[in-house]
Amino acid sequence: MTAPGKPIWIAIPTFRRPRQLRHLLETLPAVVAGKDAMLLVADNDPERQEGAAVVRDLIESGYELPVTLLPVPEPGLCAVRNAIVAAALGDPAMRFLAMIDDDEWPQPGWLDALLACQAGVDADVVAGPVDSMFVGPAPRWAHETLVFRAEERPAGVTAMLWASNNLLLRRAALEMLERPWFDPRFNRSGGEDLDYLARLARAGARFGWAPDARVSEWVPPERARLGWVLRRMWRIGCTETLARRKETPLPVLLIRSVGIVALRTAGLSALLLPGAHRVDIAGQWIKSWGRLYALAGGGHKAYGAL
Repeated sequence: MTAPGKPIWIAIPTFRRPRQLRHLLETLPAVVAGKDAMLLVADNDPERQEGAAVVRDLIESGYELPVTLLPVPEPGLCAVRNAIVAAALGDPAMRFLAMIDDDEWPQPGWLDALLACQAGVDADVVAGPVDSMFVGPAPRWAHETLVFRAEERPAGVTAMLWASNNLLLRRAALEMLERPWFDPRFNRSGGEDLDYLARLARAGARFGWAPDARVSEWVPPERARLGWVLRRMWRIGCTETLARRKETPLPVLLIRSVGIVALRTAGLSALLLPGAHRVDIAGQWIKSWGRLYALAGGGHKAYGAL
């Protein structure tokens, strides 16, 4: 819809979250003000095209930022992320690609903090924290569990990054790996971002952490439930193991995973202690079994189970 040619691209993959996408798009102009940036909204729903409808409506209403709509008819997490990278690399003016999910929105100073960290440590990839925002009342344990707690690290160079929902990549990082950048084997399981970042790390990418580059993420009521959190931990165990199988021999992974199951099983006794984080203890045990499930050949369709 808008001709490219901006040095900073902000990419938003979207699938059937029109209200959340609209909130994100309405928040971005104030946060991105003064930056030579454009938005890329990649709608991964060829049937309902709700994301496309939101973008068109905002443009007709005089939206303040240049925005390009990218329909991605091929379903799946990797399909839409690969389409984003291909589009960004197709613009010779693009220097930085920021990624944010459609159920999130940036806090003040988000883009400035990402760019400042990148320049300060000469990072190829920079990430920041994600703060959970519960929709409606949520149980106390939900506010305390690791699944919904923002990751906190010191500012500057960091060893490894784990997700793409609050990420800045410079062009050189995108060019480190060959196409497909996101492995299609993770299309339905999730974990495609962990796998991608792990391969970037092996290729020599330098990672940075920007604690002030914060985004907020909606947590709907159906996620603030024990069953959802434990299924999430199972999936994390699966996808982490699938990614690690690319670089670690199977016997080594199997020995480690069996050892972790034994350790986590022994640790279940901590559930009886006063003040114990019981959901996290149970979640880590479930996650350890997810590792073994992946090693047994499962895991690539775990996303659909959620």
